Amino acid sequence: MKVLMISADPRVKIPGSESATRMADYARLFDALYIVVLSRGRIIQAWREARALRGEYDLITAQGADETGMFAYVLSRMSGVPFHLQIHTDVMSPWYRRASWKERMRYMCALFLIPRVSCLRVVSHRIRRSLLQPTCLPDRQATYNLQPEKIFVLPIFTDVSRFMASVPDPATEKRFQDYDFKMIAAGRFVEKEKNFSLLIDMMRDFVKICPKALLVIVGEGPDNANYELGIRNYGLTKNIIIEPWRDDLASFYKSFDLFLLSSRYEGWGRAVIEAMAAGLPVVMTDVGLAGEVVRDHENGRVVPVGDIKAFGTAVAEIWRDPGLRGRMANKARETSAGLYPETREEYLMLYKKSLESCFS
Repeated sequence: MKVLMISADPRVKIPGSESATRMADYARLFDALYIVVLSRGRIIQAWREARALRGEYDLITAQGADETGMFAYVLSRMSGVPFHLQIHTDVMSPWYRRASWKERMRYMCALFLIPRVSCLRVVSHRIRRSLLQPTCLPDRQATYNLQPEKIFVLPIFTDVSRFMASVPDPATEKRFQDYDFKMIAAGRFVEKEKNFSLLIDMMRDFVKICPKALLVIVGEGPDNANYELGIRNYGLTKNIIIEPWRDDLASFYKSFDLFLLSSRYEGWGRAVIEAMAAGLPVVMTDVGLAGEVVRDHENGRVVPVGDIKAFGTAVAEIWRDPGLRGRMANKARETSAGLYPETREEYLMLYKKSLESCFS
């Protein structure tokens, strides 16, 4: 099988990057893997590169139901080869299409593309269920024959072994030793998706019952300054720390009691699995892998999106009951250890199978 991949990630072309390493793994699966990067300022160049490859591939895959998907669809129509689409975020979530005009346009792209694909790879059963709802693609399912078996569920691979085997860093332990209850969140600082402001607002009330509570938010992004300003305005500089992205999260997590995810929408949620593998229970909104991996009252708590009261109540419940926290932590670690696929090789074989399903 010879594959042409359309990607929006320029890092796939940077030797040694995580993205390039992943592409090298994919390349081992096929007779040939050609990658065209469609990013800002590269549309004409990407078109020329793709046209030059015409006749060299027998399947096209796009890494999103967005501009890359539209680009791949046109090439598929012109070349007459199957079109494989990968969906990594919950494009059918109402929170997604309300996020901005850009997400609204990508939602419209998804409505156009999904009924026209040869096969789909989605990263969660939540996304698969949403695509099969009649309200999602009214009348299109019958017209374009979108069959459930054409939707292949393959989560983002997470190597949990290093998170399970990690140990606390003594310097981190000493740094936070004066706090009674320590929480952590991690992700890119994009408010319309991650909604970290909910956590900052929640802490205003939580510190009233737990004055020595700590929330560390790890990440970087365009909304960093807004978060810093909110923390200062609320007088929470001693209780909330904005931490730059760090590569030692496996050991860093070990110094905390609880992981928080406040997103408005997610496709999956790899950070949640990593935290669970490190032995942290989770409080998260009902997005991504919630219900599928994080089960309410079992290995964490799941609350409605945007419900700050419910989020704060769940956090307080786990804080007040160390026994419950311990049981949830053990269950979280057990859950993360049992996820499939367990190895990168298993994941790669399933990835290949998702593309091969376009020919069946």
